[in-house]
Amino acid sequence: MTAIAGLVRLDGQPASRAALERVQGVLAPYGPDASQSWLRESAGFVRTLLRITPEDSLDFQLPYDAASGTLVLFDGRLDNREELADDLGIGGAELATLADGMLTLRACLRWDDGTPSRLLGDFALACWQPSRRRLWLARDPMGARPLFWHRHSDFFAFSTMPKGLFALPQVPRELDEEALHDGMCLLPMTGPRSLFKDVWRIEPGQVLTLEQGRIAARRYHDFDTTRELRLSSDDDYLEGFRHELERAVARRLRSRGAVASHLSSGFDSATVTAIAARQLAERGGRLLAYTAVPREGYALPSPRGRYGDEGPGARAVAARFPNIEHVLIRSGAVSPLKGLMRAMERLDRGPANPCNQVWIDAIEADAVQRGARVLLTGQMGNMTISYSGEPYLSELLAHGAWGEWWRELRALKRHGSRRWRGLLGASLGPYLPSWLWRATLPLRENGVSAVTSYMAINEAFMARMDSPRRIRAAGWDTTCQPWGDGRKMRIAVLRRMDWGDSSAAANAAGLEMRDPTADLRLIEYCLSLPGHQYLRGGQTRWLLRRLMGGVLPPEILGAKERGLQAADWHEGVSADLAGLKAEWQRLSEHPTVGRYLDLPALRKILDDWPEEGWHDHRVIGTFRMKLLRGLAVGAFVRYVDDRNS
Repeated sequence: MTAIAGLVRLDGQPASRAALERVQGVLAPYGPDASQSWLRESAGFVRTLLRITPEDSLDFQLPYDAASGTLVLFDGRLDNREELADDLGIGGAELATLADGMLTLRACLRWDDGTPSRLLGDFALACWQPSRRRLWLARDPMGARPLFWHRHSDFFAFSTMPKGLFALPQVPRELDEEALHDGMCLLPMTGPRSLFKDVWRIEPGQVLTLEQGRIAARRYHDFDTTRELRLSSDDDYLEGFRHELERAVARRLRSRGAVASHLSSGFDSATVTAIAARQLAERGGRLLAYTAVPREGYALPSPRGRYGDEGPGARAVAARFPNIEHVLIRSGAVSPLKGLMRAMERLDRGPANPCNQVWIDAIEADAVQRGARVLLTGQMGNMTISYSGEPYLSELLAHGAWGEWWRELRALKRHGSRRWRGLLGASLGPYLPSWLWRATLPLRENGVSAVTSYMAINEAFMARMDSPRRIRAAGWDTTCQPWGDGRKMRIAVLRRMDWGDSSAAANAAGLEMRDPTADLRLIEYCLSLPGHQYLRGGQTRWLLRRLMGGVLPPEILGAKERGLQAADWHEGVSADLAGLKAEWQRLSEHPTVGRYLDLPALRKILDDWPEEGWHDHRVIGTFRMKLLRGLAVGAFVRYVDDRNS
């Protein structure tokens, strides 16, 4: 993986080498293995490289074509090298000498800004065509790699991370209040806004072009909301699924070092781990598998429907594969405040879940120490391989298939832990008027409709931002009213967040995060399947259960409850109560934090610290979510302002 940045002067003045060196310096932690720069007249570009794949050992210079003057900066991993080589007429012997960036240059020379639609993998790239004074930037459709830009009256600049832009003194480091508000409200990331004023993100699946001083953006990829695959048998659907999933995992095993994976007791990480272990075993490779578990002897109750130790289920998976080295990570005694500043330095934002950041950091550090360069995840699995299929109930009603709907409803009640109320809500909820759905919220356990229940946001800030209008405009229902179209729901969730900065942050730890469940071809296959492939005979995740039935143990396949990550999170937090109060004091003394946070509400939470009841949903929502997220937001605001001063 790579961090890239560039500067194009719009006023005809030469690009500053000193400016490029500053940018290169702040991006160095994301690519410590090598760095290069390129400076010609009014344009300059830099790259810092973290060598992950075998082909990265071939990468010694910025891809440049002397005949046309075209320069490419490539950050990412190509998963269809052989396909591209065939299309470009590149033979196998020559392909073996090309790094991914050089192969991308060859593609850009052939297809220009049509290149991104032909690339498969995680990537962000920039292509400079000096003869046309033209620069174009692009990100992959899933946004696995980040890219930001800034337009000044005298220049245009881009960078993998915002901090690269702030190395230029003309780029202000100021919060974008609208983006901050939307992030605090957990609204979908729509449009190009970032958390910083006048710093914009290239959106996933987008090409942005700067030509003769003019900027234009277009989408080159959109998911199809209507395409439905029609095959002759269930086995045909299953074989297609097997093919795409196996390939998605195989594409993500290229590594110069060891391969590791997250392994919880859930379907997604267990599936990814099992398939990766099997494929690595075929070539004599081993797999490190990591499970975050509570301290030994932890026996406090878990919330209803959850269990607090994912170790036994994960251990049962690992036991089936002799080449898995299973590592348990116990980090509950660590305060989320400990790594908060480091996380912000790497992310250029506050962590979304400070509790989870503790064990994520611990896993990454241990994996690097053991020689891993790749860490597999199953982040998008719920919307792809392990999609439950529950919206199929409402789809059956919409198509008048009342008999089939009733059979599935009764079967779900027999097989699952859902109550009739929940099943009827999933079936009828999409068709209720919004006011009527909101009226049912007090009747539903854990129903949440108010933003202030999960974020300590200042109500005056919400009024100034006109939160109800922004929430409506974002098209995201904070009352969690069910969707009537499972395909559209999954596409909306897949687009909701931009995880590119998390990917870059892992690079700063020395790793590349790879998610087979976010493979574009796998996603498009999963989206194309009819609902009856996911919900059948009262079994949710029917397709994945069939595929992994002989592979995963009963502890995974037959689980009626879900594992709870970091079940002992409250111990590290409680032990650092004095530190939390000290952080609150720093925030309360800051001149701007109080504009955004409800500091009195946070203080009340700290003063009402419980001795027990940590399994209660309301306690978790207040102390794990509202308090810790609020402190993280406040620390980020302080971090931005303090850097300016």
